[in-house]
This record gives sequence, structure tokens and C-alpha cells, in this order.
Amino acid sequence: MKQRLIALLLLLGVGLALSSSMTAQASPSGQGVQITNGPLIETVDSNSAMIAWSTNQPSSSRVWYGTDANNLTQLAESPYATGNNHRVQLKKLQPSTTYYFQVESARGQSGPEAESQGVMSFKTPAPGQPTIHNQRAQVAQEGPAGGEENGKVEITNGPVLEEVTSNSAKVAWTTNVKGSSRVTYGTDPNNLTQLGESPWGQGGLTHRVELKDLKPNTTYYFRVETGQTEGTGGAEVEGHKIMSFKTPAPGAPPVKNQQPQ
Repeated sequence: MKQRLIALLLLLGVGLALSSSMTAQASPSGQGVQITNGPLIETVDSNSAMIAWSTNQPSSSRVWYGTDANNLTQLAESPYATGNNHRVQLKKLQPSTTYYFQVESARGQSGPEAESQGVMSFKTPAPGQPTIHNQRAQVAQEGPAGGEENGKVEITNGPVLEEVTSNSAKVAWTTNVKGSSRVTYGTDPNNLTQLGESPWGQGGLTHRVELKDLKPNTTYYFRVETGQTEGTGGAEVEGHKIMSFKTPAPGAPPVKNQQPQ
């Protein structure tokens, strides 16, 4: 009888431990991704910079950057994180130059994202100058605070073609408030009758739409649109102009992070 009681208590203890472990592992996935620290510029020399930040759960590591605060068209990223700490290196920078950037983390390819609050900046040192360590990024443009997303809808970055294959294209851009993600497109710039879209607010301030069933070796024209935005009375904004890209031939490798024409 005593041995049965001991065995029962041991089984009960193991069951409670497993239950606690499963709860601890499941709870983060139920929360949205949040940036908890940073971003921080760990190192910056005349030709490169290492950007670091942390999140409340494992997620992707991406940095949009450029020399124009309103046109962050360059992208650097690291493989999907196994931890909560993120590091992305920006390469081939110009010396004595101010760069602007925004970090982004998400769970999966289409999950909700966390972005740094606003566009930040740093300056690369002149050639021959020592490397700068643990520099705090300067805020160049404030992001929307506390969800009070009122005012004019604006496209803040992009659009950029994240990936173009012979049969598909991923178009990305950012806005100053959340909203819908729509791309009208076609092979005639005067007749954009096809539509690609993503669910409302899916990526936060970052919008991604995949155009499918494209023809290889073909020039496509497109325009991005964000509308039905929070706090703006249903206002919408369109890309400033119709842009274009060409799909590669069958069997050719995908083209990544391409600037549309």
C-alpha cells in the first residue's frame, strides 16, 4: 500500500511538472511580439554597423535602412531567431554618412510584427577613425504613440520588391498608421485590373502582398494602396506613381530586394 502511494505521488509530480512546462512554453505564443530593449548600435565603423535589439519571444530579425529617412528601401536580415535577442549587420555603408533605419520582428512569414517606434539614425565615422561601440540610435522621426493614429495616411517606405520569381512577386511597403494592403497590377500600365491583397492590419505598419500566377519573362505594372485606416475616417493613400518590374525567365533564380522602376 505504501509503495502504491509513493508511486502515485511521483506520477502526480511528473504530471504537474509537464503541465507547468507546457504552459510556460505556450504562453508567449499567445502574445504579440514586442520589442523589449533597443535598438542599440553595438558597433559602427566607416563601412558597416551591427544593430541589436531584443523581443519578448523568438521572432525574425529585419532592418530597413537608407540615407533618406522617408525612403528606407535597403533591407538586411538574419535567419529566424531561436532566442529573443536579435542582431543584424548592415554592410557596404559609406563613410561619414548619416543612415536612417527601422527594425522589425515577426513570428513567421505572415504573423503580426513589432517595429521600432519611429525611424532612427546613426552616422558612420570617417575612414581611419576608430570603431564606435554601444551607441544609442537617434530618433529621426517619431512613430505613432499609444495607438492615437490620427491624421493623414502616408506611405513612409517603399514599395520594394522583396522577391520576384518567374511566377510570383512579393511587394512590401510601410505606412504611418495601420490599414489594408492592396496592390492593383497588370501588364498594361493604363489598365491595372488585377488585384492582390492581404488581410487588414495583418503586418501592422508594414504591408506585404504576394502577386501570384504571373507569367515568366514579363513586365508587370503595379500601384500599392493602403486604406480603411484606423482613426482616419476611412481615408486611403496610393503609391505616388505606377511602378514596374520584370519576372525572370523559367528556371532563373529569384530576384530579391529589387527596387521597382
